[in-house]
Amino acid sequence: MKFHMALYNFLLPFAVSLAKVAASFNPKIAEGFKERKNLRESWKLGSERLARNGPLVWFHVSSVGEFEQAKPVMDLLTKRIDPSLEIALTFFSPSGMNYFSKFDLSEKNPSIRFVDYLPIDTTGNVRFCLDTLRPDLIAYVKFDLWPNLITEASRRGIPQILISGTLAPNSKRLSKVSRNFYGNLYSKLSAIAAISNEDRDRFMKYSGGDLDVITAGDTRFDQVCRRIDTSTTSLPETLLANERSFLIAGSTWPKDEEIVIPGFKRLIEKLQEIVLILVPHEPTPKRLLEIEQELKKSNLPFHPLSSISGSRNFDGKVIVADGVGYLAELYRMGSVAYVGGSFTTGVHNVMEPAVLGLPVLFGPRIENSYEARRLLELGAAKVVRTP
Repeated sequence: MKFHMALYNFLLPFAVSLAKVAASFNPKIAEGFKERKNLRESWKLGSERLARNGPLVWFHVSSVGEFEQAKPVMDLLTKRIDPSLEIALTFFSPSGMNYFSKFDLSEKNPSIRFVDYLPIDTTGNVRFCLDTLRPDLIAYVKFDLWPNLITEASRRGIPQILISGTLAPNSKRLSKVSRNFYGNLYSKLSAIAAISNEDRDRFMKYSGGDLDVITAGDTRFDQVCRRIDTSTTSLPETLLANERSFLIAGSTWPKDEEIVIPGFKRLIEKLQEIVLILVPHEPTPKRLLEIEQELKKSNLPFHPLSSISGSRNFDGKVIVADGVGYLAELYRMGSVAYVGGSFTTGVHNVMEPAVLGLPVLFGPRIENSYEARRLLELGAAKVVRTP
């Protein structure tokens, strides 16, 4: 482990330098570096708002999805364990922080007293973080683990857990190069709550078998059901009153749209009364312009979701969601769902459409999703590879 950590810390500055170069071409990476300027001052100010009347649990999440997985656990901790418990929440991704700041206002847990970005995982940074927060417990979600943070917290005797833990059979963490490194990291945790028996067995095998690992399911199920039951987001009346069928393409990337848009073009030749609602994973101005250009090439009339209002009859073929926070409610209107990400890094959340009883379509890259694999086995989903 000492060799692996030495190698990790030797390579980390080079990785950061490469990321800074990439930031010139990637606005999301650039935003991450920008928001981390003066981060120590921000942490010090934030920590002063902690009451310190009870235990402090530090939840670290990567982005929006992991935050949604953490929310049911945060709520149960404060309701069932200790009402004086405080929560510190850190994000790695700007999209997670932006979602929390702008779109989670109605659901914020009052016990969340500290919110900030996680600094780069250097030994100096993690010592500063632990000195500043002095957490009684650290909870990671899914698989966003940082070696220096885990190692230093373990050295200090701070309990650490992983919730909704997943370790896919083809994960790069199981490769010959990295399995010993990650196995040693897992062994430093106090416990792992895995999403399935298969994930539990893999965690136990690669952590040496001494770690307390249980199968506890995926907290996304809790959050998806809660969101469906308590939704307060309102959609335009003209859509809700419309009698046409809706194909919802959610969390799409350009490679998904290369399949969905021409596929829909062919579909409406046979089914005139179907409407495509396209929901890009990140509706940035650049992405919305790309989608607009693709729809114009295909001669498909479209409307941005934000332009649809009132109760007048909607006469378009395609709607493009040009904001965030609508996807679960749009799935509620759908007849069938296509879930994106499955032609790039891996399929996004298939549970939101599935819990509403929609048949689900996605591309071939589903190794990252236990739920997608199970839906296929049950005949409730289908892989598509061409328009």
